[in-house]
Amino acid sequence: MSILEQKDRFEVKEESLTRAELVRNASPSLAEIIKGKNLIILPSHETVDEFYAGSLDTLDYLNERNVDAEIYSTDEDYKELSLHGADFWLGTFFVSSIVLPLLTNLMSSYIYDKLKAQKDDGISLKLIIERKSGSTVSISFDGKIEKLEKVFTAIKELENEV
Repeated sequence: MSILEQKDRFEVKEESLTRAELVRNASPSLAEIIKGKNLIILPSHETVDEFYAGSLDTLDYLNERNVDAEIYSTDEDYKELSLHGADFWLGTFFVSSIVLPLLTNLMSSYIYDKLKAQKDDGISLKLIIERKSGSTVSISFDGKIEKLEKVFTAIKELENEV
């Protein structure tokens, strides 16, 4: 394998981040907004305040399809991180188990229809799924879109256990 070839990364693991922690670490005004949201778009690469370019488009897409979503930032603090390359960097999403049944179809439609991604394009995303108990599990994927089915399968498996 050459240095330019990327190896796919797929991981499902127990996560420590909870909604209570997100609310506790947010400003009072943001905490009030995110308390009841079904999906929260988190800053990219675990940064405190930078989001991938296109995060607001993703937010609009989800809200237009009746997913009660929000960005983990105030308007004043929102900053975008622009990555230049052919890959799609969707970011990190904190997801309530309530929206899991819709998530696979929404993600698929967004990636293929809205972004016009091709099967050999690269994609990076992380989902932190909140179980009804409040504990969380994460699904991380970095690789070719043609292998994204792994993520959809993991989501479906989690639907049955949450």
